[in-house]
Amino acid sequence: MDIRFSGQNLKITEGMKEHLEERLPKFEKYAPRIVEAHVFLKKDNYIFKAEITLAAKDFHAFGMGEAKDNIFAAMDEAYERVEKQLKKFRSKSKGHHNKSAKTSAKIARALGMLDVESILPEDHPKIVRSSAFASKPMSVEEASLQLEISPETFLVFMNQNTQGVNVIHKRKDGNHGLIEPGF
Repeated sequence: MDIRFSGQNLKITEGMKEHLEERLPKFEKYAPRIVEAHVFLKKDNYIFKAEITLAAKDFHAFGMGEAKDNIFAAMDEAYERVEKQLKKFRSKSKGHHNKSAKTSAKIARALGMLDVESILPEDHPKIVRSSAFASKPMSVEEASLQLEISPETFLVFMNQNTQGVNVIHKRKDGNHGLIEPGF
């Protein structure tokens, strides 16, 4: 999980970072496919505020906390609110309250709780390795440069001109090919 910190009207110390870097990975037990977490800390007059935003494949969680005493109390409150949302989402995804089994299976698959191989026939090719990433908005030229220095044969990126997801790949003739979905 990628954790980003930003602040306003206060300096983010190593102690503040460590406080949440120890705790945020524990959210993986509720939603194992969390891609990134953004922590925004600010001091407004005499009130400390903390905002935690989690981004998963099909789910976003947001928690905000305020405290007069110190920033750690605000971070704890925001953490507890996000944890409460994740617990609620996890319980809904298990299908206890869902009327549609299709919806709960989709949510469970997104959270990584459902084994996809159990649904597929035996002769179907198996997925050997999968990875999650946050696509960075960039131009086609920048993506081409990134692909050139990368050992991979393709790169998925967010095109900053069209705001769409694109794929750039290495061709056998040494050039790069660009795939722009038309949906």
